[in-house]
Amino acid sequence: MSTYQAVVLALLLLPGFETEAWAQQAAPDKPVAPAPIPEAGSVGAAQSMALFDQLIAKPMQEALRTLPQAKKRFQAGLEPGETFYLTTRVVDADGTFEQVFVQVKQWEDTYVQGTIANTLQTVHDYTTGQTLEFTTKAVYDWTIVRADGSEEGNYVGKFLDIQNRLDRLGE
Repeated sequence: MSTYQAVVLALLLLPGFETEAWAQQAAPDKPVAPAPIPEAGSVGAAQSMALFDQLIAKPMQEALRTLPQAKKRFQAGLEPGETFYLTTRVVDADGTFEQVFVQVKQWEDTYVQGTIANTLQTVHDYTTGQTLEFTTKAVYDWTIVRADGSEEGNYVGKFLDIQNRLDRLGE
């Protein structure tokens, strides 16, 4: 088994990795919420976050490369029925983290404000519908959900969905 496959397997086995729908206009992709494994000698929160960051590095790079064009579209005004989300991370005091979809309400320069749009699986210090403020340095991905449920962007989410499907082929 390669190191990459081991990382993917470890993440898929983490509690909270399963997901739920994240908005009324739910696209097929869902947030991913790795959490520490409770057994002795398991992966801690910091190591889990580092492994997850390694896993998503390439799709995140593409998301950030295309982020300026996505921002221009958002600021120019979306089509009726479209919703714009940025994916960021929230972290509890104990280091438990979760990727969240934030429905963007305001985006000025590098400052973003929006509300958490998905049902939270792992963190407890945050709630669905809570307002978040962050800078674009905290962005991992972007998604535009169209009125028909199709989407643009969501590079990290699509990557994780494909990886999950490939890993389940052997089951």
